[in-house]
Amino acid sequence: MKELNIDNPSFDLGTWLGRKQAFCLIASRCSVADIECLAQIRERKLYKTLGMTWRSFCTECLGITDRWADTLISRLKSLGPDFFKLNNFTRIKPADYVRISGAVTADGLSYGGQIIPFDPEHTAELTEAVEALCAESASEPALADTSDRAFAKAEKYLQATLAAFERLQAMDLDEDSRLRLVVTVEAGRDQLDRIRLATTL
Repeated sequence: MKELNIDNPSFDLGTWLGRKQAFCLIASRCSVADIECLAQIRERKLYKTLGMTWRSFCTECLGITDRWADTLISRLKSLGPDFFKLNNFTRIKPADYVRISGAVTADGLSYGGQIIPFDPEHTAELTEAVEALCAESASEPALADTSDRAFAKAEKYLQATLAAFERLQAMDLDEDSRLRLVVTVEAGRDQLDRIRLATTL
C-alpha cells in the first residue's frame, strides 16, 4: 500500500476532508487513492489531530460508519486495487470478483480473447463481460482442492497475458518498442522454461 507522507506539507488533512464532503455518496465507488489515504489516516491515527476517535471521525467528517470505512480498507488489502478499478465501472460483489479475478489485469478485463480497458467508454462492455464471466464461473463445477484452484487462476492469468502481448504485437510499434516486446517475450519464455525444467516428472 502506498505510504502517506504526513511530513509532506503538500498533504493537509483538512483539505483532503474538504474534497470528501460527499464521501457517503461515493464510498462504494471511491478511488483507490482515497482508500489508501483513509487507511493511512486510520493506521497512523491522524484523526486524533482533530481531537476525534476513529468512529467520530468517520461519522462526522466522512458521513460513513467506521464499520464501512474498515470494510473498504479490508477489501483493498484482501482484493487489491483492481477490484475498485473494476467496481468504478460496473458493480461487482467481492465474492464474484474473487471468482473472476483471474481475468482481471492491470490493463483491463480479459474476455473473449481481448482486454477490455478500464475506461468510461467501455463501461457497457465491462458490465457485459463481468455478467458473462460470473455466469460462467457459477456454472463451473466446484474445484476440489487448492491445487486445482491455483491451476485455474494461473491459466486465466496466462491467457490474459498472452492476449495482451498479442495486442501489442498487432500494433504499429516503433523499433524500440518492437525490441522491448521481443526482449520481454523471451524473458517470459526463459522463465517458463526454468519452471518446466525444475518440474520433476
